[in-house]
Amino acid sequence: MTLLLLLSALLFAVIGYVTAWFVIARLSDRTDVVDTAWGLGFVYIVWLAYAISQEHGGLKLLAAIFVTIWGLRLTAHITTRNVKRSEDYRYVSYREKWKGNYWPTAYGRIFLVQGLLLWAISLSCVAIMVAEVPAWGWLAAIGFIVWGLGIIYETVGDWQLRRFGKTKKPGEIMTTGLWRYSRHPNYFGEIVTWCGAAIVAISYQQYWGIIGAFVISILIIKISGIPPLEKHHAGNKAFQRYAKKTSVLIPLPPKA
Repeated sequence: MTLLLLLSALLFAVIGYVTAWFVIARLSDRTDVVDTAWGLGFVYIVWLAYAISQEHGGLKLLAAIFVTIWGLRLTAHITTRNVKRSEDYRYVSYREKWKGNYWPTAYGRIFLVQGLLLWAISLSCVAIMVAEVPAWGWLAAIGFIVWGLGIIYETVGDWQLRRFGKTKKPGEIMTTGLWRYSRHPNYFGEIVTWCGAAIVAISYQQYWGIIGAFVISILIIKISGIPPLEKHHAGNKAFQRYAKKTSVLIPLPPKA
């Protein structure tokens, strides 16, 4: 199978995947199931690409396992968080904004868009699956180390925030642990995770694998990650004091 055919097949598979989740959302009347679909979608894509690839085992299998660990952990985190809450404020605002034509609009602007992003970001891993993978190289080893560290960092950040959320008071801000050095350590870990995957892809001359890391970085830094959260806390004086001395993304010592 040519690369173009493989990418097209994966794109159609993703569209089918998010459409199935749209049906679940419609039946349950909860749009935020799309957040649960996010992590699982990468697991779905990478194992499809692995099954289609001509070589199995070795580093390709390791890459698929890394994606599976990351995706299942994220899915469990989001699902257990959302099941105890009412629908996320983002989707509540969309319901008001798109009133009268909500579900058709949500399918196109939430589910299909997320599917396209999922497909684009996964290219860092798909690139590994189509490579003619030789023995271990030093750059691939570095990539897997970075990848693993990103997963660990994101996991610790989410765990610390979850623990804090159980005892927080109204308006109180998380300022300890990894959150002392960055306002969004979980997002930093996610970017590092995909940069690690891109490094592995590049180590096997699949330079287009950088696309996934680039897309997730832009998405987090400029569009749907950090900006809406910063805006959400704009009226919180405690957060504004915290923001003045704490790095937005990259972990740095807090300012005096």
